[in-house]
Amino acid sequence: MQTTPNADAAGRFIAGSRDRNLPDAVLDAARMCLVDWFGVAIAARQEGAAQAVHRVVEGMGSGGGARTLLGHETNPAAAALANGTMAHCLDFDDTHVGSLAHLSGPTWAATLGVGMSLRADAKDMLKAFVTGFEVGAGVGNGGFGDALNTRTLHSTGVCGCFAAAAAASALYGLGANAAQNALGLAATQAAGLTGSFGTMSKPFHAGKAAFNGVLSAQLAHAGFVSARSLIEAQDGIGAALIQDRSKTVGSMTFQDGDWEVLKNTFKPYASCLLTHPVIDTARKLHPRIAGRPIESVVVNVHPMAVQLAGKTNPRTPLEGKFSTAFCTALGLSGSMVTADDFSDERMQDPGLRDVTGRVQLNIVEGTAKTSASLVAILKDGTRLEESTPLALGNPGNPMSWADMERKFLGLTTPVMGAAATDAFARLRGFSNAGDLDAIFAGG
Repeated sequence: MQTTPNADAAGRFIAGSRDRNLPDAVLDAARMCLVDWFGVAIAARQEGAAQAVHRVVEGMGSGGGARTLLGHETNPAAAALANGTMAHCLDFDDTHVGSLAHLSGPTWAATLGVGMSLRADAKDMLKAFVTGFEVGAGVGNGGFGDALNTRTLHSTGVCGCFAAAAAASALYGLGANAAQNALGLAATQAAGLTGSFGTMSKPFHAGKAAFNGVLSAQLAHAGFVSARSLIEAQDGIGAALIQDRSKTVGSMTFQDGDWEVLKNTFKPYASCLLTHPVIDTARKLHPRIAGRPIESVVVNVHPMAVQLAGKTNPRTPLEGKFSTAFCTALGLSGSMVTADDFSDERMQDPGLRDVTGRVQLNIVEGTAKTSASLVAILKDGTRLEESTPLALGNPGNPMSWADMERKFLGLTTPVMGAAATDAFARLRGFSNAGDLDAIFAGG
């Protein structure tokens, strides 16, 4: 009989979700992920991808007890598809750097879709989310997520699918064997191409990961049997997607005290995470430039900042989010790089376009993804240098709850008005599943 140590460990971990006592810090981290998820998703309600997916979901029929953030009752998988897509539309959602994946987007979408349909209590939903997050991170850790992205496969579409399946399986109360079947189903559906970055397809990866995860858990719950070896180090998805075998899924042990959700990164800026250390650095230089004309800018970055966010001549708001050059120009202008900075008007701003065209991206091997340095030469000959060893929002330089409240209210107040303050309070202390009804209705 084939040994499946990763599947065995993950199956037991999922099956034990409801009985697991989580440390307060882990529960607090899960609630911060929830607040961030709602904020970025609610603010994306008018985005083209959100509207298009919602129109399709409306056609899937009502009933099922799950809700979309655009006010439609539907089944759990359809709700996960719509809400998961919305959560990634602005590219402002959190990122697990170890797997280089946006895990909360699909994981909370799956958790809320299934949880609301089952009328699960808040504690079980928090536990299910953490379970899913840890499984998704376990798949992507050890360089596997990086290797996926390097090979133009979007790690969110892969790792997020496993995370969503694990979270949904926990809420459906699957035993270890059934949970392994759900993970096998997730493996055979995982997808997403980085060539889609800068288009509506990128947020769809998160929504489809959530949908696939819920569907996987539902099928396993109904008795579907899948291959159980697809997350092993020498088999399955690793061998399929990284065919030179230089990286594969690592050993998954789920040791108490080593919680991946505590290593999560939250975004202060509404752009690709790889642009954030550059934005921090550029914003530091803004007061020193003091409005003087810029001759050239050299930005020293990790190679992946060029591969995934290297658009040199962005024309659309979505492309702007994946242009380190444009984000550099925003930072040098003193902008806070909010969602409003990625508009058609801002993309055509003559001053920003001029500086964007003067930015040169310089790959420096050994540079961390969370760091950057910048050299600006002004037209008067002044040379200015600055660096950021660790971008804001990362463990070691985290956003506080006060930072998160400002982000949440900035995103949701234009949509919810005064109700945004109440929504933040409910989510910050999330302990009553009934609070979700009020928030979904207000969103």
